Amino acid sequence: MDLEGKCCLIHTVGGIIFGYLANYVYTAGLGMFSGISTLIFLFIGAVIFGHISAKIFGEESLNQKQWLGCGVLPFFLVAIVVWILKFNGLI
Repeated sequence: MDLEGKCCLIHTVGGIIFGYLANYVYTAGLGMFSGISTLIFLFIGAVIFGHISAKIFGEESLNQKQWLGCGVLPFFLVAIVVWILKFNGLI
């Protein structure tokens, strides 16, 4: 598997974890700030997994464009899908 595939896989696993936990942030009782705090929580998760992949593969292995395409995009897509499924009680 190439470097971008490995990065995508790491961020997909992170998206599953943070998407599942995002439901608890959303239902924490923050009122009208629930959605904003959940998106901030997911953004922090993307940054954390970006640093994890940078430590694993080296900081010069991916540029920003590659990281946005193979890291951030799969993270947010998977996290939003898992969050919606958890919120609706399907998982």
